[in-house]
Amino acid sequence: MPTTSTIQTACTKNRAEEFGFDVWEHFVIPFFFDSLDLEDTRKPSLILGGRGCGKTMLLRYLSHDSVFSTKRPAIAESEIARIGLYWKADTHFANAMTGRGIPDHTWDTCFQHRIALVVSAELLRSLRSLANSRLSSISQEDVNSINFDSLSAYGNGLHGDIHAISKCLRQKEREFQLWVNNPVNPTVPCPAFLPGRDFLISVIEEIQSHLPQLARSTFFVYVDEFENLLINQRRIINTCLKHSESPLIFNVAMKKDPLQMRETAGTESLENVADYRIHDLDRYLSDPTFPLFAAELLFFRFAAKGVRPVPVSIDALRDSAALPARRTKEYADRVLGSARRIFPGYTYSELADIAFSDSIVKKRLTAEVDRAIRARSCSFTVNDVVNLDNRQAAIVTSSLLYRSTLTSEEIAREMKSLQSGGDNRYTGSTGWIHNNFIGCLLRLYSANPKLCPFYAGFDTFIQLARGNLRHFLELCHMSLKRLGVDAIEDLQISPDEQTEAARYASSVFLSEVRGRGPLGNQLHSFVLTLGSLFAIAHQRPSQSEPEISHFSIVGGKSPVSDSSRKFLVEAVKWSVLFEERETKLKDPLQGTDSEWILNPIYAPYFKITYRKKRKLEISADDLAVLISGTYEERRSLLRRYSERWEVVTKDLDRPLFSHLNEASKDAD
Repeated sequence: MPTTSTIQTACTKNRAEEFGFDVWEHFVIPFFFDSLDLEDTRKPSLILGGRGCGKTMLLRYLSHDSVFSTKRPAIAESEIARIGLYWKADTHFANAMTGRGIPDHTWDTCFQHRIALVVSAELLRSLRSLANSRLSSISQEDVNSINFDSLSAYGNGLHGDIHAISKCLRQKEREFQLWVNNPVNPTVPCPAFLPGRDFLISVIEEIQSHLPQLARSTFFVYVDEFENLLINQRRIINTCLKHSESPLIFNVAMKKDPLQMRETAGTESLENVADYRIHDLDRYLSDPTFPLFAAELLFFRFAAKGVRPVPVSIDALRDSAALPARRTKEYADRVLGSARRIFPGYTYSELADIAFSDSIVKKRLTAEVDRAIRARSCSFTVNDVVNLDNRQAAIVTSSLLYRSTLTSEEIAREMKSLQSGGDNRYTGSTGWIHNNFIGCLLRLYSANPKLCPFYAGFDTFIQLARGNLRHFLELCHMSLKRLGVDAIEDLQISPDEQTEAARYASSVFLSEVRGRGPLGNQLHSFVLTLGSLFAIAHQRPSQSEPEISHFSIVGGKSPVSDSSRKFLVEAVKWSVLFEERETKLKDPLQGTDSEWILNPIYAPYFKITYRKKRKLEISADDLAVLISGTYEERRSLLRRYSERWEVVTKDLDRPLFSHLNEASKDAD
């Protein structure tokens, strides 16, 4: 019987590396799987996606350790038609193959040698996977019978059976590593470099000549984290893609980066469609099926821990043939309904009631209404607003009173119509509540040590994750850690516990930005400043443009610099920002036709919305400050926007805006 600790740890693992190379029993077939055209394609694939989208998990699932896993109860003989070889680029070792007095052409040849050693070792390992699997067509005796003597032309030791050749390759790998670390040491001999792809073709030909069962097989090399390679190394891999054909096809996986070059080692360049197919996992996961896939993954993790009953079948989630059944409305309603029962959220009405029951929020609401009424000499009182039957309307009115476009008489008239059940702008077509409630609610919670429960609920977790499976699993994990039940029938995590989990996960993921590539620290400072700017916008008394969570670049004294554009590319590559083409261009002089959305996983940390609602237009000059400004320049920018929006700094979250409060005191 599952225990509390079993359920608590169901979502602990959220990185492919935690499962090893054989991920067959941990992999849920995604809804985009049939878009990969695995059965028919013989063209290289370029797999794009940010951290947490499942690139590595997918590549390992397609590789021999998983396809021919000993844990699979049955394997079709047709699986040997494509054999996957996984290779994760080693950043440290790749970066060592440059400079230090060694000519570039030598390092290029050196990297070809690296390809030969790594991929040939995987080739031989794949044969062992085949032999150890439930396949009946290839046995261990078949694999042991292969004679590699013809490879002796490439150097001493490259002969014999699979054991001898594997031992020789391991020895060459050690010698190679020693030389790369000591390239100018005369006591360390330079190895004879193997000719990369040509050597691999020779190994495959030898295998196929001895094993006719594999005569029609194609070996697919999956190079993970391609962006970690040096430029000259990428050119060499691109050349392998350009000239890929059966029996050896190279594929790469990388983060989105439009600056990544497509040049090869020759005069040609890679061309989409002609040379490869693009599979954008971020785009695939933005499909409306992501909530269902995330829920399935959650229950798959429960089932793997022995938690029963669950509304999914593990066997079906591992079977690509079951995809049509998983796409039916009845199935989706059942699975999503179960997930929502475990992670319940609040309605607008419930959020309003909770706000009124919180003494700090109620006090802030009363103070805001009182301040506005006094300033405008309204005919109604604070109690007339606070005691409205519709508490959502009361919360929205706390900001409507600060709008110069509305007279106090208009507001009073609409309040009266609301109370009497007549047509009004709160609940009518104008939609004051629909358009403004969350923005006004977040404003009232801003200085409250307790986070607004707006961040709770399965559907909220889906929006916070925005297609990132790692973020979704971490939100679930931090929530499950707080429960105290042993049975799934009793499993329901309170919105308050979910909210605290969201706050913690948001803080963790924000701190990880420092490790995002060579610009990690700069990206972290950028997120802190941009998030602070959005948080200030959320404190605008009038909430005339509530829920600002993204920006575009408009005008300025100078155009957007090349360095700023490159930084934005880096921010998108690491999923700190998401770039979307604008649908509405207000200004014909706008600096770009894109808008950038702050990753919603950071929203709970800054106490801002995770929804894409309103946009902030900033100048190229302000963008430069956000990206590379000094501390004083960033503080000055935030203070300038605070003054423009008439935000009182004492109402801001003190830990987040302590520098602004100090500046305010200094000014006094």
